[in-house]
Amino acid sequence: MAKTLLANRIYSCQTFAFGFNYCFSNTMKTLLLLFLLSGLGLLGQLRAQTICSGNGKLMIYSNYDGGIVTINVDANIPNLYIGICTYEPVQVTITGPFVSNVAGVIYAGFASTQGNNNCGLGDFPTTVTGVDASLIDINVNPPAGLANPNGWPNIVGVAGACSATEDAGGGNTPDQVVFYFQQQTGAALYAHVTQYVCWLNTTYNVSQGGNCCVEPTGACVPPQVNPGSDISICPGQNANLGGAPTASGGSSTNYTYTWSPASGLSNPAVANPVATPTATTTYTLTVSNGPNCSTTETVTVTVDDQPTLNVTFDEPDLTLCAGENVVLTAQPGFSNYSWSNGSTGQSITVSQNAQISVSATGGAGCDASSETLVITVDPVFSVDILPEGPHNICGDSVLVLTAEAGFSNYVWSNNAQGNTLTISQTGGYSVSAQNANGCTGSSSVVQVNTFPLPIASFTYEQLNDIDFTVQFTSTSQNTGAWFWDFGSGNTSNEQNPSFDFLFDDIWPVTLIASNVCGSDTLNTTVEVIKTGISDPALEQLHYSIQAGELTVFGNSVKPTNIQVEVLSIHGQLLSSALWKANGNWSQSLTLPDVQGLYLVRLRTDLGNRTLRLLSRP
Repeated sequence: MAKTLLANRIYSCQTFAFGFNYCFSNTMKTLLLLFLLSGLGLLGQLRAQTICSGNGKLMIYSNYDGGIVTINVDANIPNLYIGICTYEPVQVTITGPFVSNVAGVIYAGFASTQGNNNCGLGDFPTTVTGVDASLIDINVNPPAGLANPNGWPNIVGVAGACSATEDAGGGNTPDQVVFYFQQQTGAALYAHVTQYVCWLNTTYNVSQGGNCCVEPTGACVPPQVNPGSDISICPGQNANLGGAPTASGGSSTNYTYTWSPASGLSNPAVANPVATPTATTTYTLTVSNGPNCSTTETVTVTVDDQPTLNVTFDEPDLTLCAGENVVLTAQPGFSNYSWSNGSTGQSITVSQNAQISVSATGGAGCDASSETLVITVDPVFSVDILPEGPHNICGDSVLVLTAEAGFSNYVWSNNAQGNTLTISQTGGYSVSAQNANGCTGSSSVVQVNTFPLPIASFTYEQLNDIDFTVQFTSTSQNTGAWFWDFGSGNTSNEQNPSFDFLFDDIWPVTLIASNVCGSDTLNTTVEVIKTGISDPALEQLHYSIQAGELTVFGNSVKPTNIQVEVLSIHGQLLSSALWKANGNWSQSLTLPDVQGLYLVRLRTDLGNRTLRLLSRP
């Protein structure tokens, strides 16, 4: 193909001042010029710094013969694009302190595979190293995109001339090369190094610029477009679209922005609209800087699913019994847990009536909330027992206690079960039961006492043989109270009383023994015996009754205290007298004015004596 292209080149003749004529093509003129400049040491001057645009971000290196070239990125140009154009294969190495600024390396050319080793460097394919492979784009024989009668319609390589109006000898004119790379990058031209001959392990510094600033005239150079990075948002949140800037470069900075879909955008015709999508949306941005001159890019706003925040608890349900608590635990995998009662942390303990929810931040930064949990604490309740206590059980009787109805799982204090309890023993009895929520209530203690029935019995003993005093001893069983009736209205509540009978006789005696269960009555008789009188003063006793007056007289061999009492036949004291007698003595007492039978009892320190007498008024 090279021969064919060369055959189509236009030749012209020149006369050199040093004595020969030669006809050659324009390309040959360029080669000869380069040869002469190299020989004269002027090739470096040809490469003198030529910066086409200080704000440009496109650096182009082009030739025909390919070869091996190193590009040293020693200029701090952000988002720098490097364009390589050759006919023959080329090995490109990108290096330098600002190599990380490189946004892309694009090769466009014929990349011949004829294996002619035209540079003497060996046969090799076109390669680019020094930057990430994702930044490298190799395009073989792509359309130029810009028609020029002096250049080939596809990008195949250059003859090295810096002219758009000079025949490129079957290659591309510089304006075609610049147009192609600007279309690919949207960047303005920084510099362009062009030549025909091989790169023989040549190193170029970006800071040195190039040797050709020919650019397309009136051609569209679309802008570079930055729609912004893909982003994830939470439901209800928004995102700012576009970059900083959203558009740059191109043949004109009069940009027109069109975002689609327009739904959910604050303004679809600005560089940086605010997007509030309800679902994940890919937005397409088209930036135009002239008729049929635009660049289109896309950006995706992902709307994360609304996270669900579940809450578990360590009880069967949220109805608690008094004194219980429940531990609420929010779903793991979140952060910034905040409970509606002001607590923080993944777990909280609740022991009171409450309506509680929790919110937290999900892994994507989205807020999540739980449903509201209703915690109910059952109030303390009691279980009534009927009949109310305390109770006494007598003899072989039993008592049936009945617990209040409407509960379940009744358990009595003696471990019996059921809502009734039959009792025959002393003790304090209570019951517990559960309500419909499984909570336990209890009763107060009902005291039950069991008592045997009382049994009345006694023994007695006449204390001596000179008076009628009898000592009674109760032998009653199960007794807590005693009532003695000795007749004539004489009673006692003592357990073991003594009683002075009036004279010797068989006397009726009644004992009533009682306790809380009732009483038992014993009616019997007691025989009081006169065994003798030991006091001589009582043996010499005489009396007379005259005109309703009783006169008692006698003789005492030594000083003696004598008491005379007049009593009714029932033992009621009517009158009495006490004196100290010595020798013969007498004492008068008035008798009742009612005819009847009366008793006269005389007492000394040594004994007593009772007389029956009939009194007449």
